[in-house]
Amino acid sequence: MDLRNMEGAFRRQSAGTLERKLFASWFQSRAVSMKPTASCVLVGVYLVLLFCSSAGPAPGYSASQFSLSISPSAAVIKVGDEATINLTVTGVQSSGMVCFSEQGFPSSGFTLTFLPPCTPAGLAVVTAQLTVEATPAAAPQNFTALVLATLGNETASATLTITVVPAIAPWIPWLGVLIFVLVMVVALFIKPRRPKGKGKMNDDETRG
Repeated sequence: MDLRNMEGAFRRQSAGTLERKLFASWFQSRAVSMKPTASCVLVGVYLVLLFCSSAGPAPGYSASQFSLSISPSAAVIKVGDEATINLTVTGVQSSGMVCFSEQGFPSSGFTLTFLPPCTPAGLAVVTAQLTVEATPAAAPQNFTALVLATLGNETASATLTITVVPAIAPWIPWLGVLIFVLVMVVALFIKPRRPKGKGKMNDDETRG
């Protein structure tokens, strides 16, 4: 019984091997017969791609170059003062509204104003301004934030570094000037007195 099973399995294996060989030979013959046609197809595709690349992009189409630049990219602001940042968006190739926003500013201590916050994308170049005010609640610090410009599904960003320094009270410089003037007045109009004893001794020596 075991010999019969082994013999049947061997015959099935031999039949499967023969079928695989026949299929491989048939596939090779078909591949050989299709080589000229495939070569023609590849050559045709290559020529089409070459023609399209030399002809350039279709009229009215260009790669997206939507970008944002800011000037200056860093600002030093005293507490209570403000700084103005110029925004320039280039590569505007679609209609809609270009809107500005920010990321990374502290939640308190600053007042941000975009002028305008949104502008029509009618020109290839869009300009705006950002005013950053450090309120009295702002602490001396240094950080980097992002300024964003959005048009539809496109977003461009630029980094802005802000340094906040303490404000000097306006009366402090005047106090220094006043102290300097007082010292000069004392030096000019108040002369030191000579000791009386020394004066008498000098007179006696002169008479003698």
